[in-house]
This record gives sequence, C-alpha cells and structure tokens, in this order.
Amino acid sequence: MKDISVVLTDLDGTLFHDNKTVSEYTCEIIKKAQKKGILVGISTSRAIASVSQMLGDFKPDFYICNGGALVKIYGKIIHTCQFSVAETRAMLAKIYEVAGDDVEITMDDAERYYWNRVEKKRSGDLKSTAVYNDLRNVDFPAMKICVQTCDNATAFEIASSIGRENVDIQPFSDIPWYKFSKADATKEKAIEVLSQYLKIPAEKMAAFGDDFNDIGMLKLCGIGVAMENAIPQVKEVADDTTLSNEADGVAFWIESNLLK
Repeated sequence: MKDISVVLTDLDGTLFHDNKTVSEYTCEIIKKAQKKGILVGISTSRAIASVSQMLGDFKPDFYICNGGALVKIYGKIIHTCQFSVAETRAMLAKIYEVAGDDVEITMDDAERYYWNRVEKKRSGDLKSTAVYNDLRNVDFPAMKICVQTCDNATAFEIASSIGRENVDIQPFSDIPWYKFSKADATKEKAIEVLSQYLKIPAEKMAAFGDDFNDIGMLKLCGIGVAMENAIPQVKEVADDTTLSNEADGVAFWIESNLLK
C-alpha cells in the first residue's frame, strides 16, 4: 500500500452519496491524502461541465471525464478523444431513426452538456449546466452520447451507423441508458495517458468504482477497489471491497490503507 501514489475514484455510486453530494468526512480524508503527497482525482462518465460544482470542498488533482474522453490535470487538458462532426451527426440521425422522435438523448463535448428534451427541463444536479438542444442539426463533435434505451440490439444498431469497431458501448446498471463514445475513449485509456504524463505506472494507482465502465479501470490499476454496492461484475475483478458509497467507502479505504 505504501507504493500507491495516485488514487482515482468514480463519482456516482462511488464517491457521491445517493443524493449526489460528497461528505465532509470524505473531503477531510482526501485532503489528508493529498497533504501526504498522494494525488487524488476523479474518473467519471459525467461531462466536466457538470462536475466541478458538485464536489464541495474536494479539489481534485486531475479529472478524467466524459467516460475517459477528456483528461485534465493542473488546469491543462492533456488528452481528448471525440467523434468527428460527421460521425456525431450520423449517430444522432440513427438514434432518431431507430428509437423514434420521443427518444431522450444527452451529449457532451469538452465544454458543455446537451440534452434534447427542450420541452421539460431536467431538474436536479444537471439543471444549471445543461444546454437544451434537439440535437438534430449539430455542427460540433461529441465526446459522449447517451441514449435512453435498455435494448442491446438498438444500441448496437446505433453504433453500427459509423462502424461498430469505432464505438465503445457501455450500459448503465442503475438506469435504462447506454453510453456511446469513441473506441479509445475509455477510463483505462485515459489512465494510460495520465500515467505517461505523470511518469507514474498504473501499478502505483488505486481505483474505486461500482459499475460496468469501471471494470477496465479496476483491472488496469495496481489496486482495484469495488464499492459494497457495486454490481457483481465489478466485485469479480476487484482486488478489494470497501464500504458502500452511502458509508463513505472511498474515504474509509484511504484512511485505513494509505494514511496509517
């Protein structure tokens, strides 16, 4: 454990409580770890535009956002991976074709979070950051597109609009949505970029997660820690399990293993 110099944590179902907040205890433990010289950052599917205002007193050393499509450290973006404008338009057209006009879509780029349901503004943590756009005639590239569907065949048909091999597809375990990003826009690819930039091998990193898109990250890092509330597939690949997100499992594990 003494060799761990970088900690990466997912947000939803991991660092966040269910009400999308970070506890004072967690912020205190993270500050202690950072003071000790351990870099602590987030690795999330959320767009960077919706993240910073939700972290309370936690000041990450780095951000892996948009499902791995963007890496930002010390205020500098060091990596992006996104669909081209043509790919973005082709996928959005296919989504409306196969899922109908009432389909719900979100999309993000390096600066903003977009949502197509203009007529019923979303409440909660995304309300102040979302840009409302029907996404039918976008002229900018997407880093990530999410679609409200739980049908695997529909998801694969959407991805096939630009070539299945060009798309990383991930379901969410807690909501009936699928995430689409470039094939290389994964958390594990982003960690490889971060590792090269910091000159710190992944073996000296600990990662926390709970859902499908955390599996590669937990397998890559030296220590992969599953939350008690994680799906079985995450627990199967993890090296360790900690308390649930509601019980501040990330902070508990850091305090127990890295601050003793």
